[in-house]
Amino acid sequence: MPKTFDSAPQLPKMRRRIGRDTTEVLVTLMALSTTALVFLVLVRWDFLDITSSSEYNFIKYFSIGFSLLLWLLVIRLELTAKSKAETLYKVQMNEYEIMRTKWLEIASRQLEMDAKRKNQPTEKISTGFTIIDKESKEPIIVGQDN
Repeated sequence: MPKTFDSAPQLPKMRRRIGRDTTEVLVTLMALSTTALVFLVLVRWDFLDITSSSEYNFIKYFSIGFSLLLWLLVIRLELTAKSKAETLYKVQMNEYEIMRTKWLEIASRQLEMDAKRKNQPTEKISTGFTIIDKESKEPIIVGQDN
């Protein structure tokens, strides 16, 4: 929004969502890493060193569950960001309406003042001063604009 009323306020832009914060970035990275862990466990790569079947099943189900939980959290954070963007847009639109109304009032007052100035005859105001000589009967006006 403008700080002065010299120009009309600009219409706010609707964004799809607000920017990502640190929490969203960390949760997304954790969700991606647990998804990668799920794939590594399901492929049964040798460097994970999982030998027993019960240990394998525990790691598999735990990583799948944790990955699903994190992805649900990512979706929840995305929906929250979208709703915050919508409420921010509504607030900005309300502020825009107020600023536009004030700007229109000021602009109309300015136009009225300009019209009054044009319609009124120009009055010349003397900026000079008067010198009165004791011996002469007429005053001498010095520095008067005509």
